[in-house]
Amino acid sequence: MQSRTFLRIEGDLVSLVTEVTDREVTLPDLLAELTSSQLAMTPRLPTGCRLWLRSGSTARSVFVVEQPPQRRTIAYHASHRYDAEPVSYRLALPYVVFVVSTYADQIEGLATFFRTEPIASLDAPLYCSTLPNTSDDGLVCLGSVRVSGASVGERVDALVGAFWGSRFNSDLRRHPLPFTGGFRAWASRSRRDPLAALSLTYDPYWRSLRQVVASMAGLAATDLPVATPDSSASTEAEVFTPEPMPSDERGDADALAS
Repeated sequence: MQSRTFLRIEGDLVSLVTEVTDREVTLPDLLAELTSSQLAMTPRLPTGCRLWLRSGSTARSVFVVEQPPQRRTIAYHASHRYDAEPVSYRLALPYVVFVVSTYADQIEGLATFFRTEPIASLDAPLYCSTLPNTSDDGLVCLGSVRVSGASVGERVDALVGAFWGSRFNSDLRRHPLPFTGGFRAWASRSRRDPLAALSLTYDPYWRSLRQVVASMAGLAATDLPVATPDSSASTEAEVFTPEPMPSDERGDADALAS
């Protein structure tokens, strides 16, 4: 630290000034430091994103998207005949949770689950999805789905939209419904009560949201924050909790899932 005292004359006013210099660097060194610095920018998050995890150790990100209870129309191919037409069913759904993993901003995996109330923390329990093309482990068969977008958030939005807009089929044994009668009975219940899906009893999934997110990020569950996600926590992974946003009624039918 250096100091100097001098007289400053401004018009007819004279001031005695003491100036303190904390540090001095050359201009080339300053410019080199500025150009080498990188700003951490929050990406454009997907619609309805409730949690965002970024792992520096695995170069992966995981987005948790929650969609509120609503009725959606799905197209279901019950037959394997090439010329068979799908049947459309309008179904009342509970909270639908999508967990999407990315590597270098490219889609890597998708899993989906049910809930009967909004996500309140990273330790939220999950229920098995009864939607087609979803395994008992929650993983979605992406088949020939290809999505694009200017940002990873747009690509995740496109992926979720492609899921809803796809022609579902019976290639994967979906988790059984909590009642008999299949999709026809489900659609009938949905006509009578748009929120019927919230009062049903679904099979609990064997892992919590924390465990699913950690697994898809390539981390151990203990690497994630202990309590409700907090972006200021100092851990191997950063978890962010953006404000929930409303979802669209139906995604674009621009992909074929198998």
